[in-house]
Parts: sequence; structure tokens; C-alpha cells
Amino acid sequence: MKTEDKNNVPRVRIAVLGNINVGKSALTVRYLTRRFIGEYRSNTDLLYRQTISLDSGLLDVEIVDISVEGEADFPLEQIQWADACLIVYSITDKSSFDYASKSLAELKALQNAPFAYLIGNKADLDHLRAVSESEGAKLAASYGIGFCEVSVAENSPALYKAFERILIESRARPVKQRKFSVSKMIGTLIGSSASKPIQITQGTVVPCHKGDLHKSRVLKRRQAFAATISL
Repeated sequence: MKTEDKNNVPRVRIAVLGNINVGKSALTVRYLTRRFIGEYRSNTDLLYRQTISLDSGLLDVEIVDISVEGEADFPLEQIQWADACLIVYSITDKSSFDYASKSLAELKALQNAPFAYLIGNKADLDHLRAVSESEGAKLAASYGIGFCEVSVAENSPALYKAFERILIESRARPVKQRKFSVSKMIGTLIGSSASKPIQITQGTVVPCHKGDLHKSRVLKRRQAFAATISL
């Protein structure tokens, strides 16, 4: 957890991780705006910023919706940047549950790993269920983390409780040292790109190509800044 020097408002950074088509973006936007956007695909990491009001005061929140390139791809840099990680799978997709399980194993192997929470999405599609609720609860218990099933489409209250828990837990943890700053990289992009951040109530969402977002990837892949997002 980091404190912003300019206004002394604490900041928590959250990484939302999961396989494709599990509803990560819909989940993030639902939490920030109380709106359901449906499903869409993006080949970019999306950074959302918003100031949240908790009982303990204001909190600056940055959420990175991670674009996974493949089942074997573990976004180490984004995870190391984060204070907390929401790992999302779809109860209708066993492969997404397997990816969540692998991701938790990767997290456990990290030093100073972020606080984690497991979410099973699409609970409204119980008739298509491929992963039982007990399987999700068992996986979370094996790593000593929180778990819930939600329906982003139906605005499940458990979703907001999950975010509130990770914000409170992350704020209580010591300040985390980071090798790079996503905020600074985003600021550079805003100044040099024709694309403008999209307003999300009192915050913003900034689409950024991975090659621009993370310094270590710039030298590996010089791809043009591109993102298409519809809220």
C-alpha cells in the first residue's frame, strides 16, 4: 500500500487476473460504476483509477484489468506491482478454474506476494455450471484466502464485500516497494497519445498496450499503442 505525497490519501493497487471470457472487465466496471457492461475482449491491460470512500476515510484505488495472452502466461510484473490480487474464474468454464489454480500456485511462490482473493463469476448460469461451489471454496481454503461466488450480471452484494475486504487488508499492510510505477508510465502515455482517458464517475480508465505499460517489455516488443474499449 502506498500513500500519495500530494494529498496524503492512501493508495491501494489491485490486479484483476483470470483467463479470457471470465468477466474480469465487467466485474471491475460493475464495482466502480454499479453498471453492467456485458462481455468484451481487449488485447490491452486497462488501468482504472478512482477515489473510494471507506469508513476509515478516502482511499485512492488503482485497478489493473490484466489481459492474459495465454493459459501459460503469468503476468509477473503486474502482480509484483499490486498490493492485492483478485483472481477470477467462471463457474461455467473448468479451464478458467484450472488457470486460477495455477495462478494461486504462482502467487504462493513469490516473495512479498500481494493479498489474494478468489472469485467465481457467472453464478447466474448455474444450469451451465462446470465448477462446483465447494471446489472453489476448497481451493481458496488451501491457500488461506477469501472466496465467494458472484453474478456480475445480477449485481451480487458479495462482489462489493470482496473488494472492501481486500482494500481494508491491503491498507493495513506495510508500504510495498515497487520496481516501476504504472502511474508514471500512464502519465507519459496520456501526454504523448491522442487517446484520452475515459471517465468512470469520479475516476478514469486508461487503455494501455503492454509494451508501453511495462518498461521491461518495451525493448522486447515495439508495438503501436492500440486499444478499443466500449463502456
